Amino acid sequence: MEVKSVSNEKMTKVTCFVLVRVIPSLVRVTTNVHDTPLKLCREKPGFAAELAGEILGLPIPEHDEILPYSESGTDPEVRDLNADNVVVCRQGKANRLGIIVEVQREKDKRKLISWPAYQVNFRHRIQAPTVLIVVCPNPTVAAWAAEPIETGQPASAFRMQVLSPDNYPKLFENSESGALAERMVLGTLIHERSDDIRRLLVAAEAELAPLPEDKAKRYTEYMLGQLSEHPRTILEALMKQETYPYQSKLLADREARGEAKGRVEEATETLLELIETRGMRITENERRRIEDSGDLEQLRNWRKLAFTARSAADIFG
Repeated sequence: MEVKSVSNEKMTKVTCFVLVRVIPSLVRVTTNVHDTPLKLCREKPGFAAELAGEILGLPIPEHDEILPYSESGTDPEVRDLNADNVVVCRQGKANRLGIIVEVQREKDKRKLISWPAYQVNFRHRIQAPTVLIVVCPNPTVAAWAAEPIETGQPASAFRMQVLSPDNYPKLFENSESGALAERMVLGTLIHERSDDIRRLLVAAEAELAPLPEDKAKRYTEYMLGQLSEHPRTILEALMKQETYPYQSKLLADREARGEAKGRVEEATETLLELIETRGMRITENERRRIEDSGDLEQLRNWRKLAFTARSAADIFG
């Protein structure tokens, strides 16, 4: 069976999809930690099927292709249910399996209601069996997520398929082709508290080396964004060794972004000090406009105007 990723433009020809969603834990705020598994599934739609079939051992039906699928699980008569990423396995014209992937870092009782709803609504929409996988880096949260959810229907408790440090493999051996890149990157999130985190990061960085440079850089950025302070410090130290070409380019890009941010912050502070020195009153909205600008050229132009302006309002025209 050949598994291919296909762009959205070809969705009319598809034969295989998978559903993926990352849910904020307590408030609806998107974070790097929640984004990373979704980004990996967008980079490689078949990765969701790998999690379901090869990691969790779930039966994956025969299919021809794996494609992104619409994230909306909304029906006209129900509340909005929008997943972050969706994939479906299809054979011929028939949907065979849907897979929803979520990330949960904290306990949240609301998920006991929403999780069954996601599964039922997507199953109804694609008219095929649908499995919901929850990625839980925290073992305590994983144990909570694995508990059956009583739906009210006798003998029909709803259970999640949970990926956690207890059942997600630690991968130390490289494929030498980059084939395990997504698994290793996700593994650094799930096992970030492990004593083996340095070995996992070393292996992940080596696995990224055969990939195209831009993809290797993106995956490293995913790790830098998702990891807590201790493992992120280890990864930054590994990058500074510049073992692989993509690490050198990524370091240069990050340093350039840092320098640009520093120049903007300096220009912002200089402009505000000049306004204060000239004794001009500035409203909260005007201060916020300056602080939120982020445009170095605009800040410098405002500074020129501030030398002769009669009021702060004159600076902005």
